[in-house]
Amino acid sequence: MMACHTMPYPYAVLYCHSQLTENRVFKVSLGGENGDRVMAVAVCYMDTSQWKRDHVSFPVLGIESRTPGVCHFFPADNFVMIPEP
Repeated sequence: MMACHTMPYPYAVLYCHSQLTENRVFKVSLGGENGDRVMAVAVCYMDTSQWKRDHVSFPVLGIESRTPGVCHFFPADNFVMIPEP
């Protein structure tokens, strides 16, 4: 799996990243306080053992290194490439 984020430039620029350990992609329905619903894509990194112990995600999420299931949502203009099995 490779995740690509569009960058805010006047021409097409992509920032892509991936990792070799297990990842999962989810399509989820999110609800707003006003009752609106949107479909979103989330990527979960199921193995963070290769991440640096001081990775910014750990203190932000209040978790420790090697914690499974670090997930994030993608904005509508981003995409995820998933290899065929």
